[in-house]
Amino acid sequence: MTNRTDWTRLEPVSRNDDMREGLRAPVRDPMWFLARQWQVGEFQGEDAGSPARVDVDIAEDRLSRVDLRGGGRDTDPFEYGGDPLEATVERERILTDDDPPLQLRAETGQQFLRTLAESGYGEYGADAFPEALRLGRPGEALEAADRRYVELLAGRTLDGTAVAGAIRSAVRNADAVAVGEDDSWVGIATADLPTPEGASRTDAFDAAARQFYAWYVDLYEEPDAETGSAWNPSRLAYEFAVSTGGDATETVLEADEYRGGRLDWYHFSAADADATLDAGTDGETETDVVATDLTDTPDDPLTVADLTDVQFSTLRRSRSLVPTATSFPGMPAGRWWQFEEGDVSFARMTGEGSGLPRLLLTEFAIQYGNDWFEIALDTPVGTMTRIADLRVTDSFGVTERAKPAIDDDWQLFVHDLPDTGGDGDDVGLFLPPVLANSSTSDPIEAVTIARDEMANLAFAIERSFESPTGRAVDRTEFQPPLLTIDRVATDDDPDEEYVVLANPGEDRLVVDGYALVAATDGATTTVHEFTERTLDPGETVRIYTGQASEDDIGAGLSTSAWTAADAVELRDAGGRLTRKKLLAGPSDALADYRLSTDVPDYWFPFTPEQAWSFRLERALLLDASTLGVPVEQLPKPRGEILRPDPDLLPAGEDTYRIYDEAIPRGGREVTRRYQYARWTDGAGYLWSGRESAIDDTQLSTGLRFDVLEERS
Repeated sequence: MTNRTDWTRLEPVSRNDDMREGLRAPVRDPMWFLARQWQVGEFQGEDAGSPARVDVDIAEDRLSRVDLRGGGRDTDPFEYGGDPLEATVERERILTDDDPPLQLRAETGQQFLRTLAESGYGEYGADAFPEALRLGRPGEALEAADRRYVELLAGRTLDGTAVAGAIRSAVRNADAVAVGEDDSWVGIATADLPTPEGASRTDAFDAAARQFYAWYVDLYEEPDAETGSAWNPSRLAYEFAVSTGGDATETVLEADEYRGGRLDWYHFSAADADATLDAGTDGETETDVVATDLTDTPDDPLTVADLTDVQFSTLRRSRSLVPTATSFPGMPAGRWWQFEEGDVSFARMTGEGSGLPRLLLTEFAIQYGNDWFEIALDTPVGTMTRIADLRVTDSFGVTERAKPAIDDDWQLFVHDLPDTGGDGDDVGLFLPPVLANSSTSDPIEAVTIARDEMANLAFAIERSFESPTGRAVDRTEFQPPLLTIDRVATDDDPDEEYVVLANPGEDRLVVDGYALVAATDGATTTVHEFTERTLDPGETVRIYTGQASEDDIGAGLSTSAWTAADAVELRDAGGRLTRKKLLAGPSDALADYRLSTDVPDYWFPFTPEQAWSFRLERALLLDASTLGVPVEQLPKPRGEILRPDPDLLPAGEDTYRIYDEAIPRGGREVTRRYQYARWTDGAGYLWSGRESAIDDTQLSTGLRFDVLEERS
């Protein structure tokens, strides 16, 4: 006989859409009070106990290795040294770069002079040292403020980078002594040391030089050739992996799309079970540490000696904790008739469906608030924590073993770990050693990469870049020095015919050897060649074909040079074409032909490489004035974001390419900043890193090709 069970549930339905009166729950007389308590079931008991104690056994694996996977070169994983993970992942070359900022070089040079004075060697100025150790002038164009800075300090300030380089070349083991691997210098070439002219090397100088060099190499967090870099310019993100534990307990966690800013547990996902970062051979670690189990209990705590090799060991801990009811600020009390905080106001809650998170939170507070408990389990940073066993004892003394609540579709605060046959149900939580906060500078470089749907191109807009002195320069306002053809006035009379050349840049331009050339039917004729001339920022010069006044230049020709010419060309001292201006056609033409419309020189196009590769390749825009101009003389990016180090590009490639999916519809902004932070041991960390964030930029360049413009 088949049994059938059914039931009927009564649900009150309010006829009034306004629920504020019911949620306010005003009270009446005492009899009404008792009736309401009976109605909501507060007089009924439950045959159940409340959790009173939780006994938990956990297994912890410390962070052991880091593998930076962003660069194009294959590098080996290295042991984690206890630093903040952001600094380890984001760091870039600064002082070890080929050309550090001039301001930093000047400041480190002053530090060397102070160190010499404090050590008792003597007080010296920059003029006491060879010229090769003083700050020089950069070979690139400078913005006005940078130019004043260089004019003030060049030749008058000691170059700290040059001093450190001299120490490195003179002392064979300078780096080993700086990091504490060796105790004293060996293999010293005294003549190459950065001593003042006429002074000799003494013990005080050696002490000061060792102190300065150790300070210099430790000033910034920088990668080296062995560790490589995590930045992947093709993805505009950091790529790296870490591992916890060792041998059989090793777990590899990958972060493929960390875009800078704040690193947290959700950036990591567990790799396959056979993945390993063990850089040793034959299954041994680099330090020959054998992975063991260490047990820490309140009755038998571990000593410092036990924790010496804990990096590759599994630490087991047992703790007894008191569970507390889960709550959040402003959450109503668990019982209906219970005094609660005054900031709880159900009357302000509405049933509108637009506030779904608020409705979920309210439902939890009203219906499930009494059912959830939490325990505070402290876990060290930089560990993978797994719950090996969890036992709950209720108020009646009944103990039950809890199992993980695993949901294959969605989980929070947990990593799905590969099945290793170890403790737990192959779940755990990795708590990365990251910073709570850091001091961040304003962007020293900013690039916006967005799409122009009408032109069917992506453009990288270099909004700012780091100047040679270390300042952020607004690229939209900075114009490098360049000799341009500003205006051409043709006339049959050579004394009335002229060409105006201009330097629209913000720095002086030396034009020695530059030539003004007339091109006609493939043949060229030099009209004028500069001998010794420098154009100041914004200066123009007018060159007449015939004779000219004292303020202008006359080429001294007796016939017109431009009436029959096809184009005006500018060539540098090496004879290379630098600028070209096509001369107008028939004077009665109704329109002027343009090969393409103008785009600012700090906008760099990215074109599809191949239809099947889904990558965009950095290209150049050419117009009639740049046809035939050598590629190296065309406008190029000045910052590091759009000019990635060749070591960061994929092996065998020398052109910068970005994957199409890395640029969303709204574009992406990539910035570079300096950051400083204090770590848990009080040590300071200073580094340069990048951040890639989704932007909201819709470009409209107005770029068109083969344009006819009506003459006014």
